[in-house]
Amino acid sequence: MNNQVCKEETVLHTNQGRRNFLKICSVVLSSLIGIAYAVPLIRAFISPALQETVSGSTGLIEVGSVGDCVVNVPRKVKIVDTKVDAWTKFPPTEIGAVWVILGKDKKFTVFTSICPHLGCGVDWDNNSGKFICPCHDSYFDIEGRVLSGPSPRGMDTLEAEIKDGKIFVEYRKMKLGVSEKMPA
Repeated sequence: MNNQVCKEETVLHTNQGRRNFLKICSVVLSSLIGIAYAVPLIRAFISPALQETVSGSTGLIEVGSVGDCVVNVPRKVKIVDTKVDAWTKFPPTEIGAVWVILGKDKKFTVFTSICPHLGCGVDWDNNSGKFICPCHDSYFDIEGRVLSGPSPRGMDTLEAEIKDGKIFVEYRKMKLGVSEKMPA
């Protein structure tokens, strides 16, 4: 009788030990699976908050060939590039425009087509030989200097390079309404 009770207790302890072991294994395995799913999800939601989520052009953008330019005749070129906004990557679209000018000294100057006053588009007037912002009547000479109007500074120049007979520009938008040129 006493021997049989001892055997039953041993079987009972063995079963409980096995059950506890299986419980611990299932908790550990479930936790690992949960972590494996949680890390990429948390990273996907937090990552854009820690980075610049809206971006425009990256690097140099081709705006034409050197042979297309005539001395002191501004040429307007559309800037087409991909745009990224958080999780959305847009197909190549027009993100702005620049004025490319070949000077008498054979150097290229590239201006943004955005007026530094309030961001209207600046156009070239062949009759007067000036850049004109039609919104608030700011006038600029061919070198981008302010001639008259409310613009706080001259037209913004952009970095340009010539490679293999083609003109490349680093397109950037600048802060509006301030007297110093600063990237937006």
